[in-house]
Amino acid sequence: MGNPGDRQETAMLFDLNSCSLAVSQMTLSTFNAAMPPDLAASFLANDGHPVGVWFDIFSDGRGFTLARHLRESACHDGLLVALGHLIPDQADYLRRCGFTHVCIVAQSAEQWRRSLMLAPPAMQHVLQTGRARPARPVISAR
Repeated sequence: MGNPGDRQETAMLFDLNSCSLAVSQMTLSTFNAAMPPDLAASFLANDGHPVGVWFDIFSDGRGFTLARHLRESACHDGLLVALGHLIPDQADYLRRCGFTHVCIVAQSAEQWRRSLMLAPPAMQHVLQTGRARPARPVISAR
């Protein structure tokens, strides 16, 4: 048995929809989360090539905005991978902003799965089901 410091941690792609883990050999066009969304969109040809967004620190929300912009403006409809400093608590929000995968170390995969299982359903989903509250009847004042 080696020293704990000798352990090699391999980065892998965690699928935010299926919660599966895979080794990736793909090449990503990577944008920094600080890049203005319009500038990033101008570099994309929407050819399905995988795109990555690098988060310098986990508390920087600009990467979420960038992903949302790329999805909503139809600039990118392929794989969108979150890279860098992220934590499992952000898994559901990454998914809701349009990310398909996150690059993690394999040892943390169970934490990411657990985080997604604990995430409440998106409000839009709740409103489309029978769980939504019925509208209140209008009561006229006399």
